[in-house]
Amino acid sequence: MVLTMQPILTSVPPEGSEWRYEVKYDGFRCLLRIDESGVTLTSRNGQTLTNQFPEITAFAARCFQHMKDRFPITLDGELVYLINPYRADFEHLQIRGRLKRTEAIESTADRRPCRFLAFDLLVLEGAGTVSLPYVKRKRALSKLFKEANLPACPHHLAEEAIQYIPEHTDFDALWDKVVRHDGEGIVAKRASSGWAENKRSPDWQKYKHMKTAHVLLTGFNPKNGYVTASVLKDGTAVPIASVSHGMQAEEKNAVRTIMETHGKKLPSGEYTLEPSICMTVQYLTILQDTLREVSFVSFQFEMDWTECTYQQLILRSKTLPPKLQFTSLDKIVFKKREKTKADFLSYMVKMSDFLMPFLKDRAVTVIRYPHGAPGESFFQKNKPDYTPDFVSSVFDGSHEHIVCSSIPSLLWLANQLALEFHVPFQKVHSERPAEIVIDLDPPSRNDFPMAVEAAHVLKQLFDSFSITSFPKLSGNKGIQLYIPLSPEAFTYEETRAFTMLIADYCVRTRPDLFTTERFIKNRNGRLYLDYLQHAEGKTIIAPYSTRGNELGTVAAPLYWSEVNSSLTPDDYTIDTVVNRVRTEGDPFYDFYRNPQDGPLSIVLEQIKRKS
Repeated sequence: MVLTMQPILTSVPPEGSEWRYEVKYDGFRCLLRIDESGVTLTSRNGQTLTNQFPEITAFAARCFQHMKDRFPITLDGELVYLINPYRADFEHLQIRGRLKRTEAIESTADRRPCRFLAFDLLVLEGAGTVSLPYVKRKRALSKLFKEANLPACPHHLAEEAIQYIPEHTDFDALWDKVVRHDGEGIVAKRASSGWAENKRSPDWQKYKHMKTAHVLLTGFNPKNGYVTASVLKDGTAVPIASVSHGMQAEEKNAVRTIMETHGKKLPSGEYTLEPSICMTVQYLTILQDTLREVSFVSFQFEMDWTECTYQQLILRSKTLPPKLQFTSLDKIVFKKREKTKADFLSYMVKMSDFLMPFLKDRAVTVIRYPHGAPGESFFQKNKPDYTPDFVSSVFDGSHEHIVCSSIPSLLWLANQLALEFHVPFQKVHSERPAEIVIDLDPPSRNDFPMAVEAAHVLKQLFDSFSITSFPKLSGNKGIQLYIPLSPEAFTYEETRAFTMLIADYCVRTRPDLFTTERFIKNRNGRLYLDYLQHAEGKTIIAPYSTRGNELGTVAAPLYWSEVNSSLTPDDYTIDTVVNRVRTEGDPFYDFYRNPQDGPLSIVLEQIKRKS
C-alpha cells in the first residue's frame, strides 16, 4: 500500500489561476513525523528510513524541540541529495539507501548529508489537515517553518537538513529555472485539492524535464517486446537501456522483421543486431551509465550509426543553446593518455555541477591549448568579438572580461580547448576575497611528499586557531589550502596580514622545509610557500579544473585523511575524478557553508595588538 498521494504524469502542464506549481525533485518520497516519542522517517511504501538518514532525524529533533505544543507533526516531502536549488542526485540517494553498517551510514551522512524537502503538512498539533485545500495547507506549513526558523526555499548550501518547497503561480518562469539547473521537472497542484492516502489524482500532475538521445538498435526480446538500446563506447556497442514504452504496434512489428531478417537469434529466443540502425529516445536521467524512464521517439534510418557514441550521449545530456556546437571531437587533447576532445568535454559535462560554484560570478582567465596538451598555449581573459550572447561578461573600466556563470558558458570555453580555468579570489563587483588560498609549491613532481608534509604543518597551525581548512591538489606538483570567508567580510589587506603571519611562522619554525624566496635558484630545494599569490588581481586554478599536461590531471579537492604518504597527483585525472566524486563525495561540498570569519577575526585582532 502506498502511504502518500501521487501525481499523474502529463505531457501538457495544466495552466490557469486554479493551479500552483512546485519544483519536482528526484529522490525518495517520505513522511516525516515528529512527536514526544521522537522522529520517524517513512517511505511512501511504508519502509522505515529513520536509521538510514540520521542527519535528518537528528536535525528534526533539535529544530522542533521548542515546539512541543505543535506535536504531533507529520510532513510530506522528498528525501534528496541536493546538487543545486532545483536539482537532486538520485544516484547518491540510492547508494545511501543501501548502506547497512552504522559506521558507513554516519560517515556518509557527515560527508554527503541529505535533505528533507517538505511540500505538505498532514498533521499539526495532532489534528489532520488533509481535508483542507492545498493553499491553506501550504500557508500553515510556511508559518510552521517560519516559527522553526527554517529556509523558505531549498538550497544545497543551506546547512538546515529540513527545507521548504514553495509554491509558484508562474509556470513558465519556474520551468525556465528548472531547465537551466537541469532539474527533474514540476508538479502542478490544484489550489483547492485535498490530500488522500494511496491515491493517484489528476489534482496533482507531474511534468518532467526529459532529454533526448540517439542510440543504436542492438537487440530484441520477442517475449516482452523490449528492444535493446546501445551506444558506442571505445568502438564497442554497450547497452544503456531496454525500451518498449512509446513504441507503436507497427514499430514493434518492424523491429521483429528487422531482427528475423538481419539479426542473430540466441538460444534464449532473444535477438542481437550488429550496429546499423539508429533511434531517438527520451529519458529522464543517466544513472550509472543506464538511461532512466526511457521511451521510444522514432527511428533515424538516415543517421550515420557511428555518431551514436557514449560521448555524444553525455554531451546531449545538458540543455544547451542551439548556437553551441561541439567540434573536432576526435582530436587528441591529453596526448599521453590518448584522451580526445570528446573525452574532455564529457568530463566537463559530468563535473559541471562541481566546477560551477567556484566559477560563477568570477572573471575567469582560461589557458587554451588549441592543439592539445602539452603544446602551444595562450591565456585568455578578455571577451572576444565572436563570444555568443549566452556568455556573460563584466567591464572593469578598460576591458570586457568573461564571467563563466552558466554551464553553456563553461562548455563553450571547453569546446575551444580551454583546459585550465583560473579564477580570482573575489567575485565580480567586489574588491574583497571570498576565500584565502595558500599555495604549497615543491621544487618538482618528485618532491610532492614535501607538499604533503607542509600541508600538515599548516593544518596543525590552522587547527590551533580553530580555523577549518580545505586541501586541494594543484593538479601539477603542489597542494593548495583553502579557507572560506563570508562575502565582503575581510579586505585583502587583512587577509595579507594573516598569510604573512602563516608564512613567517613556517619559515621560522621549519626553515629546512619552507621558503618564501621568489627566485627559484635561491630556494635551495625547499618548498615555496606562495602567500603573495593571494592578492587582488591574482588568480588560482579552480577546483576540478583540468591542467594543461599530457596526463589530463585535475586540481582535485581532497579530504584531509587523504593527505598522506600514499597521495599521488597523477592518480587524479579525468578518468578517475568523476567516479571518485560519485563514490566518495565532494570534499568541498560544504565549503561555502563554513566561513571562518570568527576565528580569523580573532587572529587578526591579535596581529593588530602586536603590531
